Order: sequence, then structure tokens, then C-alpha cells
Amino acid sequence: MKTATSAPPRALIADDQADVLEALYLLLKGEGYQTEAVTSPSAVIEALKTESFDLLLMDLNYARDTTSGQEGLDLLSHVRELDSTLPIVVMTAWGSVELTVEAMRHGVRDFILKPWDNARLLSVLRTQIEFGHNLRKKERLKSERKVLVNRIMEAPDLDSMLRTVAEHLVQALLCRNAVIFTKALCAPAYCLTAQFGITDDYATGLRLENDSQLLAFLDAPVDVRRADLPARERRSLEKIDSRFVIPVKFKGAMTGFISLGGKLSGEDYDGEETIFLEAIADHIGSILANLRLRGQEFEEARAIQERLLPKEIPQLRGFEISCAWRPARAVSGDYFDVLKLSDSRLALCIADVSGKGMAAALLMSNLQAAVKSFASGTIPPSELCDRVNRVISSNTADDRYITFFYCVIDSETKRLVYTNAGHNHPILIRRDGAEARLDKGGPVLGPFQQSSYEQGEIDLESGDSLVLFTDGITEAWGPDEIEFGEQQLIDLVRGNRELAAERLQEVVIRAVTRFSGGEFHDDATLIALSVY
Repeated sequence: MKTATSAPPRALIADDQADVLEALYLLLKGEGYQTEAVTSPSAVIEALKTESFDLLLMDLNYARDTTSGQEGLDLLSHVRELDSTLPIVVMTAWGSVELTVEAMRHGVRDFILKPWDNARLLSVLRTQIEFGHNLRKKERLKSERKVLVNRIMEAPDLDSMLRTVAEHLVQALLCRNAVIFTKALCAPAYCLTAQFGITDDYATGLRLENDSQLLAFLDAPVDVRRADLPARERRSLEKIDSRFVIPVKFKGAMTGFISLGGKLSGEDYDGEETIFLEAIADHIGSILANLRLRGQEFEEARAIQERLLPKEIPQLRGFEISCAWRPARAVSGDYFDVLKLSDSRLALCIADVSGKGMAAALLMSNLQAAVKSFASGTIPPSELCDRVNRVISSNTADDRYITFFYCVIDSETKRLVYTNAGHNHPILIRRDGAEARLDKGGPVLGPFQQSSYEQGEIDLESGDSLVLFTDGITEAWGPDEIEFGEQQLIDLVRGNRELAAERLQEVVIRAVTRFSGGEFHDDATLIALSVY
């Protein structure tokens, strides 16, 4: 019964006869059991509350009643309340069909009549202990599955989700490692996407091509050691100690696979573990398929959104204009445009929709359509903001709003007329380094249908540099989550005011990218204008 890799089975024996307990103790000790003997129902309950056992071997009749077995039946009910998976074998000298049936209803797995046959008793105990181990494993894996599914749903992104799965599988199955491969989007291969339990040196660049022999076996889970694989593939899998591979599918099509290392016990993966793994693989397959579909939808949405932005930036005599647009996600809530109103007049606008993702992108497209329909050489900025606000307000949820800046530049007078609807105040740096902020306007667009907007004017001069920006620029995180900040942007523009707009825009974007380590946590947009 005892093996090199498993603990000796623990049996709780309950009987009110000392000679019976002694005989059972000696028999089971010789078979490698650890036993604890008790003589009353209350002692059974106390033992089960404080210790864990693989089996309960108990009499049905105690001192109170020696024939009916009622005291034993009452005990069975209490035992099941404490542990619903504990295998119970009953011994009694007073057997009847009625008593046997009633005991079975209370969860008894088998029945032994006294005096017993040692060989049969040991055989029954072995069978029931194995059954109990499998039942407990099944219940534990069911619980592990629920926990893992909840952790999957809480994961913020695909990479985190797959890393969570790999880590949880190692802990739940007590195996050496777990490695997850997913189908590459742009190559005929399956690439290592997440791992737990192996070093990065082994994981880097590991992939299996679509024509790999292993994939031909993956209609079902495969024990790698028994698969007839080419030497090259076997060496690759040996790097990650791959022992058991489970396909990840969605609607019959494979989207990836899970490789597990050997179990710490040295045992093979059994049927219950395979069922658990297949359920997790099905869940991952569904998520991968949905994420890829959503990714395709987002890519299509981004392509549409990019078409709404100016492909070429119109220029105006005496000025240079350059723009940069950096979405934090597939789609953006930032908007900018440069609109040629006439040969001598041009409009600039920049906006930031509250929130992120698809909802913000849809509101951004509404704003773009409204601005395009109202912008003209005869509509002043304050009136345009009022008209656009009415449109946005009638189509926007209460918790959504847009910060917006719109200005018209006249190349003949070099005058800029603007209205700022709650947006970051654009920065104007004069040739001599003096600073001005374009702050006149009114409230953000959306929350209030009846809003009034003030209009500001400023004369531009040769050597001036103007920067319009969204808060993705100034609120970019650096070390210790410190923001880039407006003052650093002002100093940067001031220190590079002699540059033309394109070079100035590149300098600012490069500085913010370097500051944030290349990660923009919010959409970032910049318009730079230089005056000749």
C-alpha cells in the first residue's frame, strides 16, 4: 500500500470492543497504515475535527443499542456534515438488508460482516481509499477551476491572464512548470507566450512551427515521452521539461497549447487532472478567440479613425505646422485637425474625450463630424464651440465630456483668434522666451447644452512657437510615477524655440517617450506651430 512517493494511508477505526480494535490495529499496521482507534461516536467526531484521514472503518452498534444500528446511523450523518468525501466502511455483527440499505443512503461505501476475512477487508480498504483520493482530487480540482476562472476574469490583459494560468496550474497540479504557447498572428508558428517555473534563458524565442510533428498528435492531450517526435522537436521540448501537452482549441481550431513539466511526485497525469486541464484549455481557447476577434475589430476601428485625421497637414504662408498622435490603446479619444479655410486662413483644433477605448473613440468621431460641418471662414471660434457643444450635449451620456480648443490663424494679419473649452492651455513662447497661455473660453463640451464661450485674440510674431497638447503629454508617468508636467514642457519648448515646428514636435515627443520609458498610459497628441 505504501509507496516511495506517497504518505502511508491514515485510517480512523471506531468500535466499542477493545479486542476488535487491537486486531484491526495489528492487521493494518502490518500493511503500512497509520491508525487511530476510538470507542465512541463522540470520539469519532472529535478526531475528524482535529485530524485528516483517508478512511473511516466503523461499527454501527455501540453501548446504547447493540442491534438496531441507529446510533451508528446518527454518527454517519454527523460524519458526512464534517467531510462529504471521506470513504466510510462499516463493520457489524448484526447485518440486515434494511440496515445495509439505510447505511448506504448515509454515504457508506462498503459493508463488512464480523468476523471478517482479512484478505477481503484489506481489498475493500484499498479500493475505498483509492476512491476517496480520486473523489477528493476531483472536488479539489473543481474548486481550483472556479478560483482560476475568477482570476482569469480579473486579469487586466491577455499576457497577465496567461501568466496567471501558468502559475496556478503549477500550484494546483504540483508540477515543475507550465508553459503556454499561442498561435502567432503574423507567422506560421506557435510562440511561447507565458510561463511559470522555467528561466527566461530557456523561454526566449521558443516556438514550434505549424508543421511540427507534435501538433499532429494534439487532437487530444499527449504524454510527450510516448510521442514519436523528431530529435529537434524533442530537444526543444526537453528544454522546458515538457511531459504533458494539452491542446487549446476554439470550435475545433487550435489556437495554442499548454505544456506541463513533470509532477513533483513523479506520477503521471491522471484522468481527473486531464479533465481539469481540458476544461481550463477550453476556457482559454474561448478567451483567445474572442480577444483576437476583438483585436481585429479594434484594428479596423483604428484604421477608420486614422482616416478621420488629416493625412497631410495643410500649411500657411509664414507658418509651419507639425502634428503627432499617439494612442495609448488600439483606438483613441484624442482628436486634432488642421482645416484650410482659405488661402490666408487656417483653423487648428485639438480635443480630449473623457475615458478611453471604443466609447471615447466613438465620441471623438462625433466631434470630428460636428467640427467639419460647422468650420468655415465666417464662423468665429466662440460660435463654433457653442454649436458643437449643442450637438455633443444632445448625444453624450452625463458622465462624458470633451475638452476642446479651436483657433483660426490669419496669415495676412498674423492674428490668432481662439476659444478654449476647458482644454489644457496652449503654450506660446515668444522669440525672447516670454510665455503666454491661451486660456480664454468656457466650460468643457457635453455636460451643459446652454453654455457661453468667450473668445481670445493674440498677435503672432516671427520667431514665436506655439504648442497645443493633450494631457497624455504632460501626465506621462516617469520614474516613481512622477508626471512629465507642464513646467517641463514649457522649459522644453522655450529651450528649443528656434527650431521649426517639425523638429520641435519631434524633440518634445522624444523627450516624453524617454521620460515615460516608452509607455504612454493615456492618449497623447501634440500640435507644434512656428512663425517665420
